[in-house]
Amino acid sequence: MTSNNKKKKTELCDLPKCLAPHILSWLPTKTAVTVSLLFMKGWWRSEMKNLSSLKFSFSDDQEEEHFVRFVDQVLRQRGNRKLDSFSLTLNDEIDGGFVTHLVDYPLDNGVEKLKLSIYDIKGNFQLSSRVFSQATLVTLKLATNRSLIWINGDDVAAAHLPCLKTLWLDDVLVADVKVFVRLLSRCPILEELVMIDMKWHNWEACFVVSASLRRLKIVWTDYVEMDEYDRCPQSVLFDTPNVLYLEYTDHIAGQYPLLKFSSLIEAKIRLEMIDEKEEEDEGQEVIVGDNATAFITGITSVRKLYLYANTIQVLHHYFDPPIPEFVYLTHLTIQSDKELGWDAIPELLSKCPHLETLVLEGLFHLATDVCGDVCPCRRNMEQAISYLVKSPVTHLEIYEGVVGKKRGEVTEDAARFGEQVRWFLMRMLHLQQVKIYGQTEDSVTALYDIATELRRLEGKASPNVQISVLQA
Repeated sequence: MTSNNKKKKTELCDLPKCLAPHILSWLPTKTAVTVSLLFMKGWWRSEMKNLSSLKFSFSDDQEEEHFVRFVDQVLRQRGNRKLDSFSLTLNDEIDGGFVTHLVDYPLDNGVEKLKLSIYDIKGNFQLSSRVFSQATLVTLKLATNRSLIWINGDDVAAAHLPCLKTLWLDDVLVADVKVFVRLLSRCPILEELVMIDMKWHNWEACFVVSASLRRLKIVWTDYVEMDEYDRCPQSVLFDTPNVLYLEYTDHIAGQYPLLKFSSLIEAKIRLEMIDEKEEEDEGQEVIVGDNATAFITGITSVRKLYLYANTIQVLHHYFDPPIPEFVYLTHLTIQSDKELGWDAIPELLSKCPHLETLVLEGLFHLATDVCGDVCPCRRNMEQAISYLVKSPVTHLEIYEGVVGKKRGEVTEDAARFGEQVRWFLMRMLHLQQVKIYGQTEDSVTALYDIATELRRLEGKASPNVQISVLQA
């Protein structure tokens, strides 16, 4: 054991001198210091001052005094040298004055990547407006909760971020749309914008205006659900002609005056509705978006599309027919929910003339009179079977439930699951490959039994179809 330890130590110390700062910069700063003290000698220790990346994290298992002392020692040793990356995560209360002073350090040293995750703090803390006037910043990520970080007009009055390419705002409170638009306007080469739990429902209007954006993500997390808000955005405008990837979660807006998504390649859409009657019964003022036609029409240039189950409901209840044609769409994923119907799916599929791959996350859904010809649970058995026979889809992927959430649906009702898959096989004549994914070992076992029965259909259904079972 001793010889092995010595061997490892010798190998580490024998690495070229130029690699030391690079290797240590990939580690959390506390770990980097420990490695330096335990395993390195001579010039290795002196290289600590040349670390280009600093990562500090404070949680409830640490003593504030020790943490503050450690950070001060690291910063004093490092001095005022150019800093590439700085990350600070606070998961427990710590003095706000110290944090303010600490954030000044990367700003004074030409930081390129800045990440501040402030989930708890005590005393007075105000994010320095200098964060928004850093000529060297390439990446800026701000994450918080309970509005511990907020951005107002004074913060962006002198905003200047000429090199910023990535901006993340996670549960950060922005005062109003004017502040937000001004901030984006000071990021002339911004390529990626991420807004998580963006509370913009009370803004007069919601604008995302940027000609340089390539990726746009506006989502809600499980921690802050949309149903906590009693109104939808009054107006949502996207002037983003060069966005390639869009991930969007929101209530249906009152209106969509402008949607520029002419370059869109991939999108994940989760539109939800507000129950107007329920809110009125509670005596609350409510603004309800009642038409998603403009938004869906605005993304028809997309090539790869993911639709959450809520969006399928919106297409059925809050859409002026007909659904527009998705001329370029080749890959479509549809999420299912046991309590929501497939009413809009028949028409949607009929408007995808070049669809090659159809992915279904879950097969079980609420049976209604208008499921159409896409499932065997439809009640109107006299309805003509039309679309599936004409479907151009060659690859069908089926998951037993929402990806990442173990439901065990197959083991609950294997017969119904198998019946639905059989329905597709017998009607989608161009199918070449069917992949069925189970999310538990029991589900996969059940799926193998189902697949054995389905393979007896080969030759009766799609002539070249191959069926396979995998674990997700």
